[in-house]
This record gives sequence, structure tokens and C-alpha cells, in this order.
Amino acid sequence: MFREPKYQSDKDLAQMDLTEKVFLASSGSTIDKIDAFTKFVSRRTLAKFLVRQEIFHKILTVNGSIIECGVLNGAGLFTYAHLSAIFEPVNHTRKIIGFDTFGGFESINEKDLSTGTSSHLSAGGLAGSSLEELQLAIELFDSNRPLSHIPKIELVKGDIIKTAPEYLKNNPHLVVSLLYLDLDIYSPTKVALETFLPRMPKGAIIVFDELNTQSFPGETLAVDEVLGLRNLKIERFTIDPYISYCVL
Repeated sequence: MFREPKYQSDKDLAQMDLTEKVFLASSGSTIDKIDAFTKFVSRRTLAKFLVRQEIFHKILTVNGSIIECGVLNGAGLFTYAHLSAIFEPVNHTRKIIGFDTFGGFESINEKDLSTGTSSHLSAGGLAGSSLEELQLAIELFDSNRPLSHIPKIELVKGDIIKTAPEYLKNNPHLVVSLLYLDLDIYSPTKVALETFLPRMPKGAIIVFDELNTQSFPGETLAVDEVLGLRNLKIERFTIDPYISYCVL
């Protein structure tokens, strides 16, 4: 989850400062604190987790892997990995595949810059966790799940404009049950749709993270060009302002 600094109120900033103070001042080990995560997590973050769980349940009986385009710090990637391990522990064919540069935006199209208002719209913007950090987290995830000898999470580093077509070429068996679009900007979003949409069966879901968002107009433009907004029934959840989805 990213935050737009110019849209943070004094109350927002105070809440974040208080969260850190409460976490550091709380008794118990790091493991104790993680086990009691609802003591510290924000309503917004927990709501986003619940939305992802609802989406996962909608594709539970749909065959195919989950592709997350834009990993950032791994919250979505590991949510879907854990949900799969919990609700379908023997489904080793459903992979959780994350595409990211692991270094922020490669470049920004004029379609993003012309009306986009985000302060992150620049090369290197919205850089999240490093590839090495996430690989270590995968090692942790694998240490406590069924069939842990079979890889579940795969990370694909680089510009998705290049890596998505290459991945499909190298994995012709790929079926996609869930395509999570969190790339924010026009060009990579368009390529992700053009590449993976033909591998999505009926009942599969596309999730949009910045649709109808002034900060990042590129996602809406790419979706409209590739799919046509009037061709889609776009639904949302009442507990989160950003995430929406369509069922194919």
C-alpha cells in the first residue's frame, strides 16, 4: 500500500506516528506482536486484506495461476499465497506470480503525466521492497505450508513490457485465474492486459487498483483501450475506495 504525501492530513500523520509508538512500546517479542497484528494494523489496511480475501474466494474454483502486476512490498502477493495455502493446500498448480521492476517506474508515458496528479509519477517512483528481501520472505512462507518442496511464489524482475511476453513464451501452459493490476501507469498496464487476457477463462477475474483515480489516469486509459469500459461490469467493495474488479 502506498501513501500520497500531499493527501495525508495532520490526523493521518499523527495516527501513523502513534502506530509506531504503540508497536515499539508494546510488550512481548516480535513474534508476539505479529501474532497480535490487529492490535496495530490500521482499519484501511485490514479492509484491504478482507477485500483480497473476498476476491480470492471468487476464483477458488477457477483453474489457473494468480498474477500480480506490481508487487511493491509484497502485501498482496503474500496474502494470496497464504490464502491458497490455507483454502486449497494441495493445489500446487496454482502459482502466485509477481511482476515488478523492484526499483520503481521504468519510465512514464505522456498519457500518465498529462493529467496525473501523483507525486510518484517519475522514473524510480514507487519503489518497494528489493527482490532479495522478498525472496527471503518467500523462504519464510515456504517454511510453514503444505507441499513446501513445490515452489508456490515466483518473482519476475524487470520491465513488464518485456518480461510479460517473455514469461508467456517460456510458459505456454499458463492459465490465469486472477490478474491483479497494480502497475498504476499506462504502458505496462496495457501490455499486461494484452499479454495475459487471452489466457484467462470464463469466470476468471481482473482486479483494478487505480481505476477512476485522478492520481494515476493511465490505468483507466489502458483498460478502456484494451477492454472498453462499456463492455465491463465493474464491481467494487464498500470497505475500500480503490479496488474494483470484473468477472470475465
